[in-house]
Amino acid sequence: QRVLATTGGNLVVAVGFALMLAALYSLREPNRVATGALWGLAGFAVFCLAPTLGLPAELPGTAAADLGQRQTWWIGTAAATAVGLGLIVFAQHWLLKVLGVLLLALPHVIGAPQPSVHESLAPEALATQFKIASWLTNAAFWIALGLLSAWLFRRSRQA
Repeated sequence: QRVLATTGGNLVVAVGFALMLAALYSLREPNRVATGALWGLAGFAVFCLAPTLGLPAELPGTAAADLGQRQTWWIGTAAATAVGLGLIVFAQHWLLKVLGVLLLALPHVIGAPQPSVHESLAPEALATQFKIASWLTNAAFWIALGLLSAWLFRRSRQA
């Protein structure tokens, strides 16, 4: 039952992310399917890489800061990363590109909320393996989602 619920939840989230990519494609249509991989990498950077630099994936039994503070920081980091990447890639003026770089750094300068005591029930090696597995599976997911969504978007435009 837990595996089925997790799979269903992951599918709903994947469809939501795909719809976000399709909306972005309507603003800047991918000229090739491979461009979807770049959009996917951007999604990975926004929703996984940047937030986990401050709040890494955690195993159950790991001490964590207040949930509300972590959620606020995560949302702010994802938003700042999305806007920052958008400015770096799409802005024409160099000053806007500099602002984009500053936005990428801002959440990490502020810093993620941390627990007062760092402790975990799991061994450190297992926690490290979990973080790496989380990054790799998220990267594969986002690249596949970018490629597939760009292919479907281009196919629907040609029909």
